[in-house]
Amino acid sequence: MNRGQLEKESERWVKDGVITSGQREQILNHYEKKTGHPVLLTFAALFIGLGFLTFIASNWSALSDLVKMAIILFFLLVFYGTGAVLYQRRSKPVGLSFIIISLCVFGAGIFLTGQMYHFSSFSAFPFLVWSLACFGLLLVFKESILFLAALVIVTAGQIYSGITYQEFYIPLGILFIAGLGWVLYKNGNRLLTGLFALSYIIQSMVFVFSYGWSYYWLILLFLALYIVSHLPYGQLHLRTFGSIAVLSIFTVNLFQVFLLGYESNDVEYSNFFFLAWSILFLYAVIQSAMESTKFNWIDLVLFIPVFRIGAGDLLSLLLMFVYSLGWLLAGYRKERADWVMKGTVAFLITTFVAYFQLAWAFMDRSIFFFTGGILLFILSYFLEKKRRQVKGGEPS
Repeated sequence: MNRGQLEKESERWVKDGVITSGQREQILNHYEKKTGHPVLLTFAALFIGLGFLTFIASNWSALSDLVKMAIILFFLLVFYGTGAVLYQRRSKPVGLSFIIISLCVFGAGIFLTGQMYHFSSFSAFPFLVWSLACFGLLLVFKESILFLAALVIVTAGQIYSGITYQEFYIPLGILFIAGLGWVLYKNGNRLLTGLFALSYIIQSMVFVFSYGWSYYWLILLFLALYIVSHLPYGQLHLRTFGSIAVLSIFTVNLFQVFLLGYESNDVEYSNFFFLAWSILFLYAVIQSAMESTKFNWIDLVLFIPVFRIGAGDLLSLLLMFVYSLGWLLAGYRKERADWVMKGTVAFLITTFVAYFQLAWAFMDRSIFFFTGGILLFILSYFLEKKRRQVKGGEPS
């Protein structure tokens, strides 16, 4: 029996004297309210919105400007009005679906109106207007699906700005951090936090590469995300930031293995980067030392820049091995299966990358893959055996 059925049934039980109102509340408290938006309704809304866009686009040139504006305003008001009424009085999921359709119509209206009146915007300004409308809906209805919609629009706007105009659009960045970031801090969950962090990673790359900066600035931005995840008095769901930041910097180190070499000390660098990195890294170390876990320093190893040191590829491999072995040993010591799993996966990836980097040029291709497969099987066997011992509490 779901919560909706239980609410109706328990109300009848109270009237019949089977239970008291207080007991009814205690029973209902054991059943969480479902706040998710049905997937089918979400896709239905998207398909209807896309159908509207396709229909308008195929017949747009044959309509007069007045008819075009009338169509946009009519569908916008109809879908939003219907959605608002349904949300308040009948069904929240169905109402939200209509509101999402109205949001799609609004976004289409922005671009179509600009095309009608020959308005050219050499920036992501249309995406800003669209995202502000979505953010306004988010503040009114406070639904996760609207947060996700705003996240998609902002991220798409930054990608569009980076590809088309080779710039990071600052107003969208402010809305992302100050607007969506604040909503996430107050009312977020782990899923939305993970998606927000992924958007942050994408926008960080747009920010760095659109201005022609070197990739190492990503280290600074990812380190800032990691620090936010461990801020004192922060919300627990923000811890997901740390996982995404570590995964991202691990990927950067993986690419450094293939991109850097003995001439890596020839990479141009900025003194300001090292100053900013030193401040953030020192704060992260102090932050890690003050936490009860005492093992988060292992993550910080990956954030050490090695591009100014000779043989940067080997040093990147070394950092990845230190990270993976650090979590393996910490997991065995504290009998934490999740730490062991994290270290195991990182160790296998690092071993494969090291083998690929060092043996690819010297071995026959068939022998290369055959030997690599055997080594990975052996490693997987021993690491999995040790993980099960930790998980099941068996003696090693």
